[in-house]
Amino acid sequence: MLEELKIRLITTLGVWLIRFLRLTMRIEYVDFDEYRKRISSGRQSIVAFWHGRLLMMPCGPRREGMTVLISLHRDGELIARIIRHFGINAVRGSTSRGSLSGLRGLLKAIKEGRDIAITPDGPRGPAFRAQRGIIEIAKKTGLPIVPVTFSASKKKTLNSWDRFIVPYPFSRGVFICGRPITVKSTATEEELEEKRKELEETLIEITRRADRYFDR
Repeated sequence: MLEELKIRLITTLGVWLIRFLRLTMRIEYVDFDEYRKRISSGRQSIVAFWHGRLLMMPCGPRREGMTVLISLHRDGELIARIIRHFGINAVRGSTSRGSLSGLRGLLKAIKEGRDIAITPDGPRGPAFRAQRGIIEIAKKTGLPIVPVTFSASKKKTLNSWDRFIVPYPFSRGVFICGRPITVKSTATEEELEEKRKELEETLIEITRRADRYFDR
């Protein structure tokens, strides 16, 4: 009972923190034209972002009813409850190679016409290292992977494995979208690894770009 009350309290605080930050921040959206066209035309996508940039993702461009893969860890329960308040669904589990946990839920969401979102370095890292699961899903479904990141002019970087960032109120924020990455249904093992590296390098590049965005 006490544990459930604690989870509810933290969930409420998390929801209000995101809403407060969004209300007080000036946020820019860079290179989202192609993704917005996909959204408006009803074409589905797989959105990818680093685990440490998760906090403000509910405020980014997205289709309604997006489904996000969330880990089975205790903090995953908190994340799942928080994002539900922003109209985002959660599937609990993993896409690590050899594991079916979470995969069925993601494929079901895609079949229902939803976009899905995955943190390719989650749930426990290593940070900024894309795992193979998201590439396998792109191969199976034929959907493009859309890399997205977020940063802020003033932020706190936590001493966590993912270098989780929390923007300060009244700071400036930026979302940056990378070029979509497609994976052929006939892709070989070598080609899948090339796509994994491409996703990893793209996310690293746009995240560095976002972190330097306000240095101009």
